[in-house]
Amino acid sequence: MNEQSEPEDQKAKSMLTSKDFWKKATTFFFARLSLLLMVGIYAVAGAFLFRLLEEHKEAKDCHEGRGAELANIVNLKSNLLTYIQYNISSVSTDNNKDNETVANTKIENWLTEFRDQVLEIRSTYRFSGQDCTTSSQWTFPRALLFVMTIFTTIGYGHIAPSTSEGQIVCICYATIGIPLFLMFLSRMSSVLGDMFRFLYSRVCCFFCYRRKIKKKEEQNKMARAEEETENNENKSKVQVIDDDETKDEDEEKVTVPLTITMIVFTLYIIIGALIFSNFEDWPVVAAGYFCFITLSTIGFGDYVPGQKEDDQNSTLKLIFGCIYLLIGMAILAMCFDLMQEEIIAKFTWLGKKMGIVDKEEDEEESEEKEKKGEESDEKKNEEYVGDKIEYGESPAPSYSGFVDKDDRETMSRMRSAYLQSVVQRQKRY
Repeated sequence: MNEQSEPEDQKAKSMLTSKDFWKKATTFFFARLSLLLMVGIYAVAGAFLFRLLEEHKEAKDCHEGRGAELANIVNLKSNLLTYIQYNISSVSTDNNKDNETVANTKIENWLTEFRDQVLEIRSTYRFSGQDCTTSSQWTFPRALLFVMTIFTTIGYGHIAPSTSEGQIVCICYATIGIPLFLMFLSRMSSVLGDMFRFLYSRVCCFFCYRRKIKKKEEQNKMARAEEETENNENKSKVQVIDDDETKDEDEEKVTVPLTITMIVFTLYIIIGALIFSNFEDWPVVAAGYFCFITLSTIGFGDYVPGQKEDDQNSTLKLIFGCIYLLIGMAILAMCFDLMQEEIIAKFTWLGKKMGIVDKEEDEEESEEKEKKGEESDEKKNEEYVGDKIEYGESPAPSYSGFVDKDDRETMSRMRSAYLQSVVQRQKRY
């Protein structure tokens, strides 16, 4: 065991110290982390840009809306006071005074007109009675959440650009940001998928992995036994075949069951529901509903985090919501990829069992080669025995008399490997 472990340790050390290993590792991490860094820089730059374009217009509209609302309030007050004073004063006669029905109708019309004016002010100036000096929709955390809803295609709609410059920039920003984010999402989903497959094969499917290791050890033992009986040329040939087989086995992907994938996604939704229900004082069901609607990019906008004006921790909550959104969409994409692989594998297996899907070309070629090899071995054995009979020798020492079936198969494989090596050597020369 020590002799076997020493070469493996030497291989691992040489791999860690080789330049190619570190070059591939740095390329791998930079290819993934560079996209993450680009998405982060793009989101932060977009937040500052939209804040610069929209903050001044928002403050101007807020003051104008506040002034228009105060003017309507003053107008309503004056109308009511004048009408009431006129009806109760001694100057007006009984004939000029309005009765209760007419008075109620006039007051109702004034109040209805005031309500319509307030609604028009809110739609025109986006003013809802807030303090124009302290409150703003275009703070940096809210602008960051806004730009993330752009390139993730969620689109809550709680805030939107009102200037012509901001609307043009929004179109250009989405045109660049959506492909960038989709590229980041595909890369991150593949990386997370590989990590999850590795964890599943080593942890959840530990016994299956141990079974594969035992099978490889048995194959290595058989290969060593064949190497001892073959010559030096056959040793190199057999070793090459074994290496190819192990590479093919290592390259096989592990398919994760649908139940495991759904459990991972459900747990992420539950964790987000508990956190946001604590942050925003939402019911747990409403917080879970918000998490699912957000991660699935539906984005109704009926629940948006960090909208309380008197909350001192709204900035941290909004930043946490952005991080939860990025990680969650990557996990959702990973789950979709794993579910797609599992569904394709299941339907392919079912189609092969039912005869609807044909076998792969590699499988058919391997089966044909095995059949041809067995037929050629049988012909060679028959010719060998026939030659012995022609020369008058007894056929008793043949393979069928003193060698069992397993040994004959082993020797036939050794003979075919030797013939292949001879053919290759002749081709070289």
